[in-house]
Amino acid sequence: MNRAKYLAAGGAAGLLLVVVGIWFFIFRDTAPPAASLDDAVGSVTSTTAAGSTATSTTAPSTATDSSGGSLDGTWAIDTNVGGGVVDDGSYVGYRMQEELATIGAKTAVGRTTALTGSLEFRGTSLVAASIVVDMTQLMSDDSRRDSQMERQALETTAFPEASFTLSEPVDLGTVPTPGAAFALEATGDLTLHGVSNRVTVPIDGQLVGDTVVVVGSLEILLADYDIDKPSAGIVLSVDDRGEMEFQLFLTRS
Repeated sequence: MNRAKYLAAGGAAGLLLVVVGIWFFIFRDTAPPAASLDDAVGSVTSTTAAGSTATSTTAPSTATDSSGGSLDGTWAIDTNVGGGVVDDGSYVGYRMQEELATIGAKTAVGRTTALTGSLEFRGTSLVAASIVVDMTQLMSDDSRRDSQMERQALETTAFPEASFTLSEPVDLGTVPTPGAAFALEATGDLTLHGVSNRVTVPIDGQLVGDTVVVVGSLEILLADYDIDKPSAGIVLSVDDRGEMEFQLFLTRS
C-alpha cells in the first residue's frame, strides 16, 4: 500500500473515531434505566454484602427481618440505604421523551432523594401509605432542564411538594414472605403541581433482610395536572405525557 492509501485509510479511521465520539458524548441516550425490583433488590443485597464481615451471607430467598419476617407494622422510607445516592437509594422522579435541536430524541429523567413517608402493613393488607416529595430537589443530567422545571412545566418554585396518600386498604391475598416478591395496586390521592387526582399505582415489592423494597411507575398525562409542556430554544417537542417512577427502601420505624 502506498503512502496515499495509508493516509486515506488513516483519515477514514480518524473520521470514524470522531463520529463515534460525537455519538457517545452527544447523541446517545444516557438516561438511567427505569425502576426495577430486581435492580433495587440487588442494590440492597450488594450493599449488605459489602458492609458485612461475616464469612457467610443469607441468600435473599431466605432472608428475614428482625421480627421473624412479618411485615406487620409501620415501615418508614430510609434515605440512608444506598448512601443517599440517586439511582442507588430511595427516589421519586419523572421520565419523559423530548426532541432536542441538533441532538434528536432523548429520554429526560429527573430524580430526587428528598422524600419522607411510610407504609403500614397488617396481616395480608397494606392499610396505610403516605409519601411527600420535595420537588425543588429534582435533578436530571442537565442543569438547564432543572432550571426550566423551576419556572415552567412542574413549576417547582410555586409547587415545591408532591404527595401520595393511600385512600383505601389493599389486600395482598396472602401474607408476604421473606425473599418472595409481591405485587399490589395502591389507590390513593396523588397531588402534583397543586392538583390532586385519584390514581391507582402498580407496585412491586419484596422483603429483603431488614428492608422492604418497593418500586413502581405511573403514566402521568400533563393536562390532568394543569402542567404545560416546557419550552426552550433547544427543545423542539415534548410528549404530552410522562412517567412518575419511584424506588423506595423502607425500614421498620
